[in-house]
Formats: sequence, structure tokens, C-alpha cells
Amino acid sequence: MSVRSAGTLFVAATISITASVRTSGAGPKPEGKVPSWAKVSPQQVAAAKKLGVPVAFENSVGMRFVLIPPGTFLMGSRDSAAEVARRCAMPNAQAGWFYDEHPRHKVTLTRAFYMTVHEVTKASYRTVFPPKPARGKDKKKAETPGEPKDANDPATEVSWSDAEKFCKQLSSRDKRQYSLPTEAQWEYACRAGTETPFTFGETISTDQANYHGDYIYGSGRKGKHRGKPLPVGSLSPSAWGLYDMHGNVSEWCADRYGEYDSAAATDPQGPDKKGNERVLRGGSWRSYPGACRSAFRHRREAGSRSDNIGFRVCCAVSTETAK
Repeated sequence: MSVRSAGTLFVAATISITASVRTSGAGPKPEGKVPSWAKVSPQQVAAAKKLGVPVAFENSVGMRFVLIPPGTFLMGSRDSAAEVARRCAMPNAQAGWFYDEHPRHKVTLTRAFYMTVHEVTKASYRTVFPPKPARGKDKKKAETPGEPKDANDPATEVSWSDAEKFCKQLSSRDKRQYSLPTEAQWEYACRAGTETPFTFGETISTDQANYHGDYIYGSGRKGKHRGKPLPVGSLSPSAWGLYDMHGNVSEWCADRYGEYDSAAATDPQGPDKKGNERVLRGGSWRSYPGACRSAFRHRREAGSRSDNIGFRVCCAVSTETAK
């Protein structure tokens, strides 16, 4: 891509997504205590203290965010495309599937940002975009009053364009700057300081992530194939308190899709070019584990919708609270 410089069980009733931070916007007021739900690291706590902002907060619709500190990391796959294909242990795995994870290159994110602890839930999505009232025959099929059974499931069948509209509507509602994460922000947050294929290590299990358990990666073992998304936060969080970064549903990023180049980049925003293909990260409930790695990249047209695609949101750290 030609780049421009510039987990314990936890289920929340209504949760949101974190959007990628590009410029400063309004944010939460500083607070001294760490919420009990925030499984943050000392690094995150220290960064929040330095900036004078809360390490975690909950917004007006119940979406929960944690602070992601600034830093530098190596973006892309540590292993060659051929080695990744071998570790996928699939008869038809081809190195060509993974060519766009290279070259590995240094990326610096100069600004801290908030990211949602979970993928955006159906409850959060319905709060921002209430469904139209059922009429006629459909009214008999409407759910009874009360919290829908799928409230904590990730919102799916959401296109990139839908996700962008969600962020804009939420920004207007909260007077904060929400956005989809850039691809660099997503991988940096997913890695949480690691250089291994997964934030959990060299391989992964279905106790750690929701993917197609009939397949393995490296020395991993076969596990469950649940055949559907799990309610968000059903499995363990990463070292930075983020759930479901591997598997469950694939997540939209802000960037247009493009190949990497080898140059170091600062706060990259994706390729400066025309095109309608957008980046998806993290793999899903139907993915083989190799497609759930921190470095794996996929792309779809911005209008694409699927039962295994969702999103996560970021919130900018404001200049006012960062003083």
C-alpha cells in the first residue's frame, strides 16, 4: 500500500465500537479511577495520566472505550508468505494469499486514541439507527417489549458506508469525534505490543477466539466450529483490554485497500488513490485461523454486506483534555 505519512467472561448490555483518530475532537473529562470493566495495562494507565485523560470511558449509548497509547510498531507479517501458508496446514493454502502483508515496515502513531472494547453490538447500532416500526403482517413477527435476545451480538450485514454513517451520527449525538480505525491503528491495537502472529502468541485456540475450529495454525489444535458470531466479550480480552480482535466478525477499517511499501510511515491514513475497495481486519467466525492473524488483510467493496462483517469504533482524544 502506498502509504502517506501525515482475555474472563464479560458481556455488556450495550457496547460500541471505536473509531480511528485522525484529528482532535471533544472527549470525556479526566477521571482518576479505572472502571472495573476496563482490563487495561499499566502502559495504558500511565499514558492516560500523562495526557490528563481517563483511561476508559462509557459514552451516551453505553459503548465502552479504552485508551490506546501512542507508539511505534512493525506493521505486517513477521513471517514470509510461504511460511504463513505452511503454518495454515491447509492443502490448498497458497503463499499468494498473504503477499500483501509485506513488506513489513515501521509505523509510528503519534497520538493516543480511544477504541471500543467490543465490536459494535446490535443494541448500540439500533440505538443510533432505530429500526422502522413493523407494519401489517410483519407486526405480528415483531419482538416483544424488552431487551432483544441478540442485543449483545455484533452488528452484522453492515457495509463500510453504513459504518461511516454510524460514526457520523454518533459524533453529532455525543459531540465527540468518532471514526473507523485506520488500518495502522487497528493492527497496532490488535498487537498490543506483540510481534507474534496473534496477540495471544504463536498460535490460537477456539477458547481464545471464535473462528472455524476445524482448521489449525502452526502447532494449534482443532476446536469448536460455532457456526455463528458470539455475543461480544464472551472470550478473553487482549493485554490492552480489547475483545474479539481475532475472529467473531471481520471489522471494517477506514482505509482504501492498497499494497504496502517499505518506507517508514507516521500516522498513515491509507493509500492516496481512487478506488472503492476498503480494508477488513481480524477474520470471523467462519475464517480459518490463519485469516485471524494480526497481520492478515482482506478487502471488499464499500457497499458489501455479510453475516460475518461488522465494525469497531475509535474516539479522538481532545486537545482540551490532553493538556
